[in-house]
Amino acid sequence: MDQLLSPKQVAEAIGTSESSLKRWCDLGLLKTVKTAGGHRRISVHEALRFVREQNHAVVEPHLLSMPATTDRRARRIEGSAERLTEALLADNQQACHAIVFDLFLAGESISRIFDEVVAPAFRSIGEKWECHEAEVYQERCSCQIMLRLLHDLRSKQVPPNPNLVALGATIEGDQYDLPVTMAEIVLRSVDCDARLLGTSIPFDSLVKAVQAHSPELVWLSVSFIADEAGFMEGFQRLSTAASKTRTAIVVGGRALTSEIRTRLSYSAFCDTMRHLEEFGKTLRRQPDSTPKKARNTRKNA
Repeated sequence: MDQLLSPKQVAEAIGTSESSLKRWCDLGLLKTVKTAGGHRRISVHEALRFVREQNHAVVEPHLLSMPATTDRRARRIEGSAERLTEALLADNQQACHAIVFDLFLAGESISRIFDEVVAPAFRSIGEKWECHEAEVYQERCSCQIMLRLLHDLRSKQVPPNPNLVALGATIEGDQYDLPVTMAEIVLRSVDCDARLLGTSIPFDSLVKAVQAHSPELVWLSVSFIADEAGFMEGFQRLSTAASKTRTAIVVGGRALTSEIRTRLSYSAFCDTMRHLEEFGKTLRRQPDSTPKKARNTRKNA
């Protein structure tokens, strides 16, 4: 359950007066809930939304369940990728959290943070490993730090629309979970109820998930293909199942070469998180805006 804060706590978190905070609540800029005793409370999710949209500084991040920042200059995206690379290789989890969450609090879009900070940092680590400037354990440790950070970031997002369901996974044999996890968070940032099924999911199991949930969207991150012929056959089965439930298929990943993509049937290929974000937004702009769940209920009535 989302933690609830008093107006005084939120005011202290962002360095303003309690009276100002209460006035913003009265104006509807901050949504509140009432306790059984009639006191106003503000959820952490709502407080973070307000901070991001109004570009408020956070002077007491622990009050918002956020990691303490180590660098107050860090609310700029320029140079953040380099600093994140250094922090990851140094196994400095606190610094990694501060870099990403400072940008998040500054109102930077999730997709931009991933495209311009996280992705370049891991490309740099990969290049250093190839040049023997970084060890395998450092790359693996960096992945674990980032996964913990991503899970923490996801927990800070405003709960999405439960009627816009999106399912995501990597295919069988593909254990690379960073891109598919980032995709889940990006889709949740545009109000999709994105649910990550996991890594290395067989196509037959993905087909069953589509049949069971009739999602608006299925996204696949494909970083590794063990058997190209098997991949093509499995993807065709998934595509057939998706067409029956009117489910869009979005794909991405370094293993999807242009030659392979020409043989696939999908709704969109996204080579950046920003592209995925833009496609996710189209789900709310369909001609029939009635949620699929409601359409199915009405049909069966």
